[in-house]
Parts: sequence; structure tokens; C-alpha cells
Amino acid sequence: MQPYLLLDAGGTVLFPNARVIRQIILEHGYDLTEDRLQLLMTRFIRYIDGLLKDDGNQVRGFYAWVLEQAGVEPEAIPAVTTHLHEVDARASLWDLTYPWVHEVLARLTGQGYRISIISNATGRVEAGLGDAGLRQYLEKVFDSHIVGYEKPDARLFQHALSTLGLRPEECLFVGDVYYVDVLGANRSGIAAVHLDPYGLYAGWAGYHIPNVAALPGFLAEHPDLTEKGFFPLA
Repeated sequence: MQPYLLLDAGGTVLFPNARVIRQIILEHGYDLTEDRLQLLMTRFIRYIDGLLKDDGNQVRGFYAWVLEQAGVEPEAIPAVTTHLHEVDARASLWDLTYPWVHEVLARLTGQGYRISIISNATGRVEAGLGDAGLRQYLEKVFDSHIVGYEKPDARLFQHALSTLGLRPEECLFVGDVYYVDVLGANRSGIAAVHLDPYGLYAGWAGYHIPNVAALPGFLAEHPDLTEKGFFPLA
């Protein structure tokens, strides 16, 4: 039996728009390549997971951390981050998707998989998915801002399961933040796969794939959702 696929949004099917972010940073006199920005923005997720793993709570903001790691002078960071947040407030900077995302979602739905989104978001994720042309592949979108609970709170997952009429053992969750996505899913009795595009989680328990394009092959190799690798944080 095919699992019902529950996907995260940001970092999974939608991504920060490195081209636009680079242009904003360039206006402040700092030039970073899009590849460098993409790597740093992914490394931020690993930084967050490292803090969560150690129960740390001194989390730097996303843009501030990226700029700091990129070598932007500390005194310039507040102005650049303010500019980025102002632009993001008008139109989300997490609006980028790729042809391979469309291709894999079309392939999965064509194979009969049902798919919904569970995202920690700000109330705009369904519109963003629509603008990116991805909404057509999805049955439901569960936005934490609208539901009232954030991952890893099991209540967000339970709300989705109840709405969809599913049992935990029928589902597979896929997301990029280990101690948010995998933890929340496992707390809810749901099998989970972690996305690790740059191989930053070597040695961490569980199943890791680089991106959702690898999902069809992974599903073919791992049809048994009771495998231990799906529940590293159960």
C-alpha cells in the first residue's frame, strides 16, 4: 500500500530566492554568489538543528546568521536584514521552486500517491505554493499560522491526520529540519525522511535523502514504513 505523503514546504518544495536576496545584499555593497548564498542558507538549518540537539536557545536570525557567515561587517548586518525583512513582508522571499520539484510531484501523483503539505509558516504558504504552480499536486495545505500549532508540536500533525481521515501508520513525512520535521512526525507516530542536500548530517540516525527528486527511488527501496530508520526520534 502506498503511503500518504506529507511534505514540508520551505526547504522541501519552496526555497529562498537566492537571486533576489543577492540583489538586495548587493545594494548594500556586498557581492555574494547565488551558490554561496544557497549553501549558507542550507547550513543555517544544520546550525539550528545543532542548537536544538544540544537544547540551546541562543538562535541567530536566519538572515543575520547568513550575512555573518558570509563575512559582512557586523555594523552593516542590521540594515541589510531590515531591508530583507521589508521585502519579504511585501512578497515572500521563499517563493522559488525548480523544474525538478514539478517533475517529481507530477510523477508521484501520476503513480497514485496522495500528497499534502504541513508547514511552519506565516499564513502565506498556500498562496506561495499556488504562485509557484505546485498547488495542483496537493490535496491540502496545513499552515501552522492558521492551524495554531507549530512543528514539532504533535497537535499540528494530529490536526492534519484528522482532517485527511488518516492513521499515522499510513503516512510518510518529508522535511529538512531534523529536530522539527522528523521529531514532530515521529512524536505523532509518523514515519519520516530527512532532507540533507549537502550531506551535513553524516552520522545522524534515520533516513536522509538529498531532495524530493530522490523520493520515488527511495520509496521503491523502502516500502516498509515500520523500518527503524523511519523513526530515529520516536
